[in-house]
Amino acid sequence: MSGRTKRILYYVADAVLFAVFGIGMALIVVFVPPRAELPRGNAEFWQYLLALAVMVAGLPVLLHECGHLLFGALAGMKPARFGFHPFSRGSVAGETAMYPKNGKHVKGKFFALTLGGAVVNVTVGAALFLLWLLLPAHPVGSGALSGFVFYEGVRALIPCELPAGKTDGAVLLGLLKRRPEEDVALRVLTAQGILYKGKYSDLPKELLFGAPVVREDLPAHHALLLLQAQYLLAAGEEEGAKEKLLRLSEAEGLTGEEEEEGRRYLQYFEGKFEAGSSPFSGVNALERVLAEKSKTAPNGSEPTFSE
Repeated sequence: MSGRTKRILYYVADAVLFAVFGIGMALIVVFVPPRAELPRGNAEFWQYLLALAVMVAGLPVLLHECGHLLFGALAGMKPARFGFHPFSRGSVAGETAMYPKNGKHVKGKFFALTLGGAVVNVTVGAALFLLWLLLPAHPVGSGALSGFVFYEGVRALIPCELPAGKTDGAVLLGLLKRRPEEDVALRVLTAQGILYKGKYSDLPKELLFGAPVVREDLPAHHALLLLQAQYLLAAGEEEGAKEKLLRLSEAEGLTGEEEEEGRRYLQYFEGKFEAGSSPFSGVNALERVLAEKSKTAPNGSEPTFSE
């Protein structure tokens, strides 16, 4: 089955889920009375209108991203980026990027981080629906809203690779099947975990250079190329580092942040690199090399590492 066919099936399933949960919750609000009956007037109408407004405002997406953040933190990961874009249907609706604080049990941590969004959506959706059944009807009740929260969690588990990236379901399936793309992502996360308090000399070379071949437009591949370049720079292998950085600068699908970071490291070879101005500035091994080469002292900040 081609990627285009899979995306079409995903969009069809997405529309069906939206109809099932949206219309289903509307019918429940109208026809299933709450446990404690009170005079409601137009409560059903206003509740459903409120639920639609909350859906458009992005509360289900925000809950989803908070789920990723919560489960990642409980698994021992540190936030790097967090945000959501409720009005964006064709691109990434939300983003939660985290990295581990050490290199142990990274696969389990990544699995928990990825699954957390759907778990929180389904849990909160179930709680809202129970509140509708147990509490008196109210214009700001929870019956209709629960359907949209459920919908956001379930749709995320449909495995598919979209133009904006993989769904949570696709990532989880890749981790279970040990696909090359997820293998590269795990290698990057493991390296980041080791570098959180360690040095590039602590990284097993096989971890970075024994990765399987994947598409060069993938974010995980971009991160791996940058880590390889930094590793080679710290080891004094400047020609190899430059080759990796040139590959990174020519890669397709780079974000603006990745392009800027690649250009910054390429400036090292032109003598324009400023140690301490990089997001990776706290990584000890590379900073010492750059400080010696550029005659610029490190900023003295505590070692950190972020994507």
